[in-house]
Amino acid sequence: MSREYFMPKKIISGNGALDAAGTVIKKYGKKALIVTGKNVRGLGCFSALYKMLEDNGLLYTVFDGITGEPDDTMIAAGAKKYKDEDSDFLIAIGGGSPIDSMKAIAVNVSGEKEICDYYGEVIDIKLPKMIAIPTTAGTGSEATQFTVITDTKRNIKML
Repeated sequence: MSREYFMPKKIISGNGALDAAGTVIKKYGKKALIVTGKNVRGLGCFSALYKMLEDNGLLYTVFDGITGEPDDTMIAAGAKKYKDEDSDFLIAIGGGSPIDSMKAIAVNVSGEKEICDYYGEVIDIKLPKMIAIPTTAGTGSEATQFTVITDTKRNIKML
């Protein structure tokens, strides 16, 4: 059985990484949808993200509706915000839940189906650019193509 290893195209880490990322991020688009949870909005890293985006002339809007384990209703709400705000790329800041949600939102805004309709399928569609800013150590969501989202109608977790 063959295996394919997915690796993000660029990883920037260490002191000053967020500021250094500005030169990369400004090539991704003009307006970001920032995907996060309400608790992260109060952290210093969130203010630093705003400042970095503004310093690089980028517009942004925030979707902070990620609470606990992400589900299909959160993803649909995030996708609606992305479209309503004419965003053209995504940034997730937080732990595994916002990062997983960002990836699912990207699928929802790019495909012709709702996120739950992709269950069990290989998703091979063009997605908007995505940036993951992990604020926790250990989930690894920023380094994979996978996401775990709960289908609230069938009460199952989908990979």
